[in-house]
Amino acid sequence: MNWICVGVAALAALCLYLASPHQALWPAALRRQAFLRWLSVPLAVGALAAAVDTYGGWCGACIALSGFMAALVVLPYLDAWRRKGARHVG
Repeated sequence: MNWICVGVAALAALCLYLASPHQALWPAALRRQAFLRWLSVPLAVGALAAAVDTYGGWCGACIALSGFMAALVVLPYLDAWRRKGARHVG
């Protein structure tokens, strides 16, 4: 159950990242920004609720939020790695 909660929280973070205008992982997602932002809320709440129900209050919150934060840290690096050969400003 631990990995399911982390995975769902990471999916919520992925939805938020794909709704960002600065991402280049999936350019077609920019046309669905509002839907992706909306989808991230029930995914994050569901991951948090499942983790809290299974592991208790603070432990469940830490598990769900750590999956969310880890994905938000990794996704920009993954995007930059994929665009390694592309020209950038800076």
